[in-house]
Amino acid sequence: MAEWLEKELSYIRSHKPYKRPDKVHDYYKLDSNENIVLEKRFIRAIAMKSLRESDFREYPLEQFDKLYKKLAEYTNLSTKNIGIGSGSDQIIDLLLSIIGKGKSVITLNPTFSYFTDRCNLYKIPTKQMDLSHIDNSFDVEFFIKKAREYDIIYIASPNNPTGNQFKYDKILHIIESLKDKLILIDEAYVEFAEYNLSNIVTKYNNVIITRTFSKAFGLAGARIGYILTSEEIADTFNQYIQLPYPLSSFSMQLAIEALENIHIVKRSIELIKTERSKIFEKLNKINQIKIFESHSNFFFLQTFNHFDKIRNLMYDEKILIKNFGNLGNYKGAMRITIGSTEMNDKIISVFEKSRLS
Repeated sequence: MAEWLEKELSYIRSHKPYKRPDKVHDYYKLDSNENIVLEKRFIRAIAMKSLRESDFREYPLEQFDKLYKKLAEYTNLSTKNIGIGSGSDQIIDLLLSIIGKGKSVITLNPTFSYFTDRCNLYKIPTKQMDLSHIDNSFDVEFFIKKAREYDIIYIASPNNPTGNQFKYDKILHIIESLKDKLILIDEAYVEFAEYNLSNIVTKYNNVIITRTFSKAFGLAGARIGYILTSEEIADTFNQYIQLPYPLSSFSMQLAIEALENIHIVKRSIELIKTERSKIFEKLNKINQIKIFESHSNFFFLQTFNHFDKIRNLMYDEKILIKNFGNLGNYKGAMRITIGSTEMNDKIISVFEKSRLS
């Protein structure tokens, strides 16, 4: 093997690989923030229709125009402000590896770990500013001051894994103050949030919003993502950066069908929001833990020295959750997807049992 290749492989392997969550049958899967409230029969129905609509002998061409038009209707933007990709992960990877080459990044801590992992892989210097473990806030003015030293700003809205959405006026202040920087806004969970930022991309030509069909739309397995941005960036992304055929005709048709049945998707979102309020009200009464207000389809908690006990109780009850342990300034951190009423009641009972035991 060539010495340079051996060194490069060694460097790549020195990083922590992304670990896909385990699939354990007969367990409640509440560790990946998928929309499991959306009925499986609905997904199967649009999948069967998408199969009938797709001719896999041909490269996908017709579906491109249809999907762009549907996304334009959904976001109230022009098709010229939109780009698509194989999940927002693939889009983020492309942006970092091509536009981010030789640049530097500032973001928050904790945030979407895949983003920071890819920055490390591409040797992009990355600064993370800690969130307050009291209320998930951060000093916006200090962040802006530090951000002037960097090229790219990344903010997840709502944030993952903390689940909160930062105040609209604060995010707008960051964007307004840093017009000479590239600002990436990750809106993977925006359908569950209080606001979205889609309307700003026609005003600011340095903002890229990434979105996905993996969360609210219940299509994590189809790998569908898209960006909202200025016409110039969208055109450059679509024509020069993105692959010629980033999505299969089946995946694109699935996205089209989901958008055509948006009322069914929205119904599941409203149910999740209702359950979210219920869970917060119940768990907020337990003094031994701290649950943070969520604007997404999951909860983030600190369990302090009860972490091992609660983790074991969850597993005993056949519930899979995301266990972080100590994460930044957070002690005994856990992230739990909001599921069906039955699943959520089981979660509540586990925490109440941990209080009594």
